[in-house]
Amino acid sequence: MRKFLILFVIMVLVIAALPAAGQAEPPKTGAEYKGVDLVVATWGWTAANVKKLSEAFEKQYGCTVIIDETSGNADRLNKVIAQQKNPEIDVVMMSESFSAIGNDMGVFEKIDTNIVTNLNNLYDFAKNADGYGPAYSLVRYGILYDKDRVPAPASYLDLFNGTYDGMLSLPDMTSTAGPYLLVAIAEALGGSAENVDPAFDFLKQNVGSVAQFYTTSSDVQTGFTTGEIAVSVFMDMNMPMLAQSGINIDWVDAKEGSFSAAATINVVKGAINPTLAQLYVNYLLSDEIQNQLADVISEAPTSKNATMSAEKQKYLAFGEDAVASLRAFDWAFINDNKADWIYRFQKDVTSK
Repeated sequence: MRKFLILFVIMVLVIAALPAAGQAEPPKTGAEYKGVDLVVATWGWTAANVKKLSEAFEKQYGCTVIIDETSGNADRLNKVIAQQKNPEIDVVMMSESFSAIGNDMGVFEKIDTNIVTNLNNLYDFAKNADGYGPAYSLVRYGILYDKDRVPAPASYLDLFNGTYDGMLSLPDMTSTAGPYLLVAIAEALGGSAENVDPAFDFLKQNVGSVAQFYTTSSDVQTGFTTGEIAVSVFMDMNMPMLAQSGINIDWVDAKEGSFSAAATINVVKGAINPTLAQLYVNYLLSDEIQNQLADVISEAPTSKNATMSAEKQKYLAFGEDAVASLRAFDWAFINDNKADWIYRFQKDVTSK
């Protein structure tokens, strides 16, 4: 009996030490990925910074991170869709509204939580409810203005009170923030996301106040530096660059709210290096990298553990209160209606 009990205890200990059925252990670091290329698609303007953030990952796994530069979110998503039968991209970064389309189309893998353990450190908003790629960083859309040229507006509606005529920059409806601003204006005028007629009527009546409907960040940066514009509904992350160019730039949280615009990271379905791609997602969510985001790419981290300098906190969202104050949107609803909104915008607003 005593021998039997000893054997039984040994068997229990051995079984407990084995990985649970169906759970893949993350591969150890080392030679298994030496010489492997991991292709990461991101915005062209941040390509060099993403490469810099990847240096420790390359050293840890012996691989090379190849940056695929594709300017716009739509272009990046279309590239992934076009390559479905033979993916060339392993990991893709894009705005949350566009990744939602990819999730619905089934072009991304769900996150392997046995590998991506740093997912647990994120704010709730950064975790995808359906298990797809999380948000790794956060920027805000609010009002940026040149203090030397115009007074501070209090709201989005204030931008049309005559003070900013001919100096106003707004997002085009094809851009990330275009639908956000449309809904915010509609709500301020008694409408809603389901009823944006008041916003379209308002924009049609006031289009003469607008100097620029931008589609890219460079449009706004150039507009400020040339003096074409003095106020814009734009991203907080661009404030340092504008300040360095000599603009006395400042930020306003509009009465209608500032908009959350998170950047997500997804593993492409059928990727050549799926496990390494999952490891890269986990790496980008690590404390080490999240602590660097504000300094390297001027975006706020999404990890609750992350730190940020007081200087960066002057313009980036940091901490639970700042994150909770941001307006988020129903991406599925916006994506279902965006094509119609773009058509109405081009027909009724920008064609005038």
